[in-house]
Amino acid sequence: MTYHEQPEHDDQGTSTDERRRNDRRRTRGVVHMSVETTNLTGAADNVSHSGILFFTDEALRVRLEIVQNGETRTVEGRLVRGQRMRDDHFGWAVEFDPN
Repeated sequence: MTYHEQPEHDDQGTSTDERRRNDRRRTRGVVHMSVETTNLTGAADNVSHSGILFFTDEALRVRLEIVQNGETRTVEGRLVRGQRMRDDHFGWAVEFDPN
């Protein structure tokens, strides 16, 4: 997955009411994400004509290349959340592997 354009952000950012372990800071850059996990197996919870919800104990492993200020950093982690922001725009949350 590659996203070449800078996303449009409103002044509110990603407003979440979660308890987070680490402080967040606003950043800009380009992120290239590749999915390392090719298969997941889980238990179906519910299904409709437009989709399915299922649960698994397996992680969806990803590799990220983060380009900021002319420098590229490669990190690995797991996808922990996907959220549709608008009809054609998505937000992805990745938990980095510990160093």
